[in-house]
Parts: sequence; structure tokens; C-alpha cells
Amino acid sequence: MQIFDGLTYINNSSLALGFFDGLHLGHNVVLKNAMKIAKINNTKSAVVIFKEHPLNILTNQKIPLLLTLNEKLSMLEKIGIDNVILLDFKPYSSLRAKDYLENILIKYFSPIAITTGFNHSFGFNKEGSSEFLRLNADKYNYKYFEVPPFVIKDNVVSCSVIRNRIFLGDFVYANELLGYNFFISGKVIQGEHIARSLGFPSANIEYDSEKIKVPFGVYFVKVNLNSKEYNGILNYGFAPTNNNENEIKTEVHILDFNNDIYGQEIKISFISKIREQIKFENTEKLIMQLNRDKAFVEIYKYFVKSKI
Repeated sequence: MQIFDGLTYINNSSLALGFFDGLHLGHNVVLKNAMKIAKINNTKSAVVIFKEHPLNILTNQKIPLLLTLNEKLSMLEKIGIDNVILLDFKPYSSLRAKDYLENILIKYFSPIAITTGFNHSFGFNKEGSSEFLRLNADKYNYKYFEVPPFVIKDNVVSCSVIRNRIFLGDFVYANELLGYNFFISGKVIQGEHIARSLGFPSANIEYDSEKIKVPFGVYFVKVNLNSKEYNGILNYGFAPTNNNENEIKTEVHILDFNNDIYGQEIKISFISKIREQIKFENTEKLIMQLNRDKAFVEIYKYFVKSKI
């Protein structure tokens, strides 16, 4: 996969348009269609995406991301996209839909096809829509494909629905909508070694500031490290039993693992919430609960299939 930081000429592309946060099941249909059309016509698939969420610029909100940009690029490569064009949103935020279509999409990519989701919009005041792309297809000599809503359990698969499920700690349903297990990735950093003194050595993780935050709690997770997968117990939040209520930490205890991994990058996928955080009277009761958490994972792991 080739990544272009800014506009470049790639003629006869089969384009897929969208922000693609999460790369959920609905997004996958859009991307796979663009790839299929490219293969049929012996050309290349291309995805045009903005580096930052458009709403961050348009509304001054800070939208919590399901995927960081690097995570998104890695997944697009695994899916099999040929070319990714990264654009800064601000220079294009005031362009009319007609100008964006003519002076960006047509001029630089001469697309044989454009594929979008049913609710894709672009251009000033969201003038560009599925209908707009359909009406202009003959004029600019491309085929337009609109992917209809992807529905699971009466819910249209969307980033907003997935974010809501993550905010609630419902990873079983969020993962079903994503088509893979929601994950965070980061570097292992130095901790205070308190968990190690309790017999549960843990790795402290840098949690990306742009990534959506899970609710405080204790979770059953899968840990990917050096191409191997391990079961783990993750605690996200403060450490109330140790009277640490000033610093939010992301700590994971990897089962059947005790190697030094400081400085290494790991990927942590969320499977299920085990419990809320609890302030225990003493460390003995904390250890008892940690053993119960471990027993939960040991049993539950047999009912979970790994996902990419």
C-alpha cells in the first residue's frame, strides 16, 4: 500500500470516500466494493481520507476516535487498499461540493468509479451527497456505487452507535458492530511496581489522548505482543485501594507471562468488562478479588474467538 501525504495524480482510480473511523463492518463493504471494481478494471483502489475528524474543525469539538490515524492506515493495508491519500481538512472545509468534485476528485484521480456509504457527505454545508455523486456520474464519466446501511440487531452500524456501546463498557456488542475486537495500542512505560508486589505484575500503557476512553473498570483483554497473543486483565482508572485518585492509569496483567517489556509497543483488545473498580479495605481483600478476576478470565477465554 502506498501512502501519499497530500494530493497526487493517480489516474483511473477506483475511489472510496469517507473518514472511516473504526473501519467497521459498513466501512468494509465500501472498501471491498472499491477494491472489487479496481480488480475488474485492472486498475488501483484508492482511499481519500482527512487526517483529522472534520467535526474537530467545523464545530471545535474533540471527537474521540475509534482508531488513531496510524491504526487506521495499518488496517487499510491489511484490508488490501492500494493507495491512501491523506489530506488536511481545513484547506478544503469551505470548498463547495462541485469544486471539490471537479478540482480534487476528477482532476487528480480521474476516477472510473466512486464508492461511498449511504450517508456520506462533503463540501460546504454538506452539499455533496449520494444523490449529488449519482447525478454527476455521467458528466464526469465515472460509475457511482452507494452502499446501503449495514444493519445488525435492528441497529444501523455506525461510529456513533459503537462509541455509545464503548462508553457503556459493552464490548460484546461494540465488537460485533466493528467486526473485530476494539483495541488500544501503546508503549509500555514504567510504573510503581505495586501490582508486582501483590503477585500480579502489570504493564503500564500509554493510552493515546485522541483515542476514545473506556469507562473506569476491570476488563478481560487479549494482549498482542511480538506476534503472540495472551489473555490479560486490564485496569483502567485510578488506584483507589492505594489511595491514588489523582492519576489515571492503564495497567494490564498478562496471564502466564513475566518478561520485561518496557519500551515495547503492545496491542490490547477488549473482550468483556469484568467489574467496576472497587476500593478494598486492605491488600489481602484486593488480592482475593484479583484472583477472582483471574478465574473469570480462565473460564471465559474458552468462549471467545480471536478476531483481527
